[in-house]
Amino acid sequence: MKHIVIVPKNKAVSLIPKIISTDSLCYYLVDDYSYFTDLRDKLVDIIEIKNLSGLFDDVLQEIKPAAIDLLSKLNRRYDSFEWWGNHIASHSSSATPLLLNITYLFCAKKILSDSPKDVIFIIQSPALGDCILKAAAGCGYNAIDYGKTNIRLEKLKRRLRYFAQAIYFFKVILQERAAAFKFFNVLPAKKPSTNKRVVVRSWITMGNFDKSGKFCDRNFGRLPDWLRSKDYEVWTLPMFFNISLTPKKLYALLRKQNQPFLFPGHYLKFSDYWEILRGAYRLFRLPIENAQIMNIDVSPIFNEVLLRGFYPHLLFLNLSSSMLRRLKEKGFEIDGFYYPFESNAPEKQFILSCRKYFPDSEIIGYQHTTFLPNHMAYYLGPDEKNCHPLPDKIICSGPIYMDLYKQAGYPAAILVEGYNLRYNSVYPDKQNPGDFSRSKKILLLPLTFSYNFAFELFEKVNQALKDNNDYKICIRTHPLLSKDNLVKFLDRIGMKNYEFADVGIIQDWFSRSFAVISTGGSATTVEAVSFGVPVIRVIPDNTFHLDSLTWPDYPLAPVNSAGDIRKQLALIEKLNNDGENIFSKIGREVLTQYFTKPMDDNLDIFLLRKREEVFL
Repeated sequence: MKHIVIVPKNKAVSLIPKIISTDSLCYYLVDDYSYFTDLRDKLVDIIEIKNLSGLFDDVLQEIKPAAIDLLSKLNRRYDSFEWWGNHIASHSSSATPLLLNITYLFCAKKILSDSPKDVIFIIQSPALGDCILKAAAGCGYNAIDYGKTNIRLEKLKRRLRYFAQAIYFFKVILQERAAAFKFFNVLPAKKPSTNKRVVVRSWITMGNFDKSGKFCDRNFGRLPDWLRSKDYEVWTLPMFFNISLTPKKLYALLRKQNQPFLFPGHYLKFSDYWEILRGAYRLFRLPIENAQIMNIDVSPIFNEVLLRGFYPHLLFLNLSSSMLRRLKEKGFEIDGFYYPFESNAPEKQFILSCRKYFPDSEIIGYQHTTFLPNHMAYYLGPDEKNCHPLPDKIICSGPIYMDLYKQAGYPAAILVEGYNLRYNSVYPDKQNPGDFSRSKKILLLPLTFSYNFAFELFEKVNQALKDNNDYKICIRTHPLLSKDNLVKFLDRIGMKNYEFADVGIIQDWFSRSFAVISTGGSATTVEAVSFGVPVIRVIPDNTFHLDSLTWPDYPLAPVNSAGDIRKQLALIEKLNNDGENIFSKIGREVLTQYFTKPMDDNLDIFLLRKREEVFL
């Protein structure tokens, strides 16, 4: 009889040498790529540790419609204010490991159905292990589970984690509340003589400040100033992310900007903070039952995510919803709300609260970033639009997004074509398909938010260029990633021929590059294509390919292996030598479809309308 063995990630190094047989396959079902390479190297003389390679993406495409349908059913079943405050309701592929582990489950099921040998699965999720064992029962496997945990001990750990998260939550809000009162006055409830008062809810990171400390809204660009020129009173409601300053230093910096900011701490009572914690806790006690995808019960994976904890950062963002109730009680006058549309969790309760407490105010979502086909948050299931919190209109930054969101299930009536306000550097004086006269051809690797994406990209590119000195690797780092950690991994895999490309704007590097190689996760892919630079898109082995380019005739299809990267480099050489400038031609088309250029000062599409006009 064949055996299936479940091994927790943290026990793999010690356990696998003891349990391995001569007739075993070992698969790694975790997205931690650095640990994968370390584990693979430590056990290289014992067994080959396999990741999922192209299987992950293939399986994802098979189960995606059913997964969206299930998420839609759950949103209709549990439709409530509290429910919309969690990550599951938003369908997010990356905010929790929910959809990652569901995809691993179906990959494991496929492996078991095809394998003639014993199979070892290395996992990080106990719920995933339970689901795999249930699936294996129908495939004739004898199960051995080394991932079993002490239920009482796990409950104790969970309670201690909740307590620690609650303490952290109150520590941060007390610090931010004190800073808000120290550096800012409470805003007035009644409007002055201006035409309209609007709240612009926007992400604020360290990237919003230039070297002199001047603030610029990266989501909305010049829109806030343009609205002020139209006699609008504009308040900024910040959503903090990737901030390296203490609350005191951050609020002191914001004080220097000479513009009004709306802070929840000015208006909330301490009972509001307790209530938001109680609401999150009530979700833990909401067991999800009979959640099935293609007749496979994935309920344990859902419940594991619900029990992980409070997600303090999400609770900080959801405080805005409680604030709106207090503003209504104090008689505040607000005519409209703008926010960066990403269809993520912080938007849902915010929309519900805007609609409840300021029913005559228009809610405008601005699609400031790109569309990622494998990011489930961008999809609505059948009939879900009847319960899913949506704005009155979504202003798209390019015409292609109108079609993409219609295909993803969004009501056509709320989709409006607008302008690209964020990526101003995509409009160069002239496009340059690359300077290929250099002795070494530059391959630009723009990194995103994920170490896993970066490390996997490094290793595959290093393998692709082995013994090839024609190319120079230039790495554009990301603010969320430590350069020291990147260098350590590069040293570990023996990559030598590289430099960092962090000086200047990225368009300067596009103009010098032979090609861009990316694992996705940002709009940089589309920016590079629009500039006329060939882009090789690398599909990650064990996680989602967040590809921002949806262009059917692009000559370079996404690839998975180092060998395929080599083939695409040769294809780029051939296409460039053909003399048809195919990448420049596609780039001009992509630019007009993804980045509608604002017409001088004409941004009238962003002006508020009367509430009754919104639905005409």
